[in-house]
Amino acid sequence: MPKIIDLKIREKIYKSKKSQLSILKNFNLEVNAGEKIAIVGESGVGKSSLLNIIGLLDRNYDGEYTLFGSQTDHLLTDELARWRNQRIGFVLQESALIDSLTIEDNIKLPFLYAGSEKERSRQAEDFETLISAIEIRLILKKKPIECSGGEKARAVFARGIIMNPQLILADEPTASLDVENRERIVALLFRMNKEFNTTIITVTHDLEVANRHDRVIHLERSK
Repeated sequence: MPKIIDLKIREKIYKSKKSQLSILKNFNLEVNAGEKIAIVGESGVGKSSLLNIIGLLDRNYDGEYTLFGSQTDHLLTDELARWRNQRIGFVLQESALIDSLTIEDNIKLPFLYAGSEKERSRQAEDFETLISAIEIRLILKKKPIECSGGEKARAVFARGIIMNPQLILADEPTASLDVENRERIVALLFRMNKEFNTTIITVTHDLEVANRHDRVIHLERSK
């Protein structure tokens, strides 16, 4: 299978007025298309930071990164935005829903960048399939403030995968869900992986979920 991620991080530094923190020192990652990768480790080792780098949200680090066969430091702003909307799906803890929009409108936000009428028709079909699969039809007209934490987590998940991206980055996607909804989310992720060869990278503290991936990467503190 083709390699879609080739990432070499020499160091990622967070600076404050009084100190600086070094994480992901000498970290290398290669991922083939269609792999399911779990990332585990204690808090503060850089798991979420790594997802932000992989997803092109953070480019402030010392290293080199090739994604989908292209050197990412050569990508222009418009191309970065297009990749983040169409080729990379984010299910991140920081992916806050917009309080003024309904759950349905939040999920459909990526459609604003849709192309042809044919493409919009396909997306409408994907939307119907998705909301049925994770059973959130009853909350579509609600605002986020009217929803439980688990309902909002499922809405964030739906928005992250609605464009059927090549790469899905999930940061603790099942953390606030009960067992039934956890299984529903994991099953949908893995179904996308099987049917569309979608590459999955999941940060999780749930070792049972982690061990269902093809590989588990353990991050440790930089020394």
